Amino acid sequence: MEAKLLKIKLKAKSRAQLDSLISYMRKNIEYPKREMEQKGYFWDSVFYEKNEEAEYIYIVIKSADFSNIMLDENELIVTPFRDIYEQFRAQCWALESYLDLEPIFCFNSSITFSN
Repeated sequence: MEAKLLKIKLKAKSRAQLDSLISYMRKNIEYPKREMEQKGYFWDSVFYEKNEEAEYIYIVIKSADFSNIMLDENELIVTPFRDIYEQFRAQCWALESYLDLEPIFCFNSSITFSN
């Protein structure tokens, strides 16, 4: 199992929208799970940070093989989650691109989903 940590800068005052996204995902896990299975990775954990300069989310994503993930989202069979997620990205992500922090080692070797 491979893991990556993504650091995403958010626009100011995005916490409520983040909470709504996570709440939707928890209540409707079958939709993001279906999309992530197609893409070949899944979100393991999401963290939030706010400091004087900005707000950030950190997403730990995992995959059996990141070199084999879906890159062309035109092939994705979308679920109702896609609209919710794209709305969150449009409203909350800062204009700069996210950082893909270098992975060193992943201790959790199983792919599991839970509520």
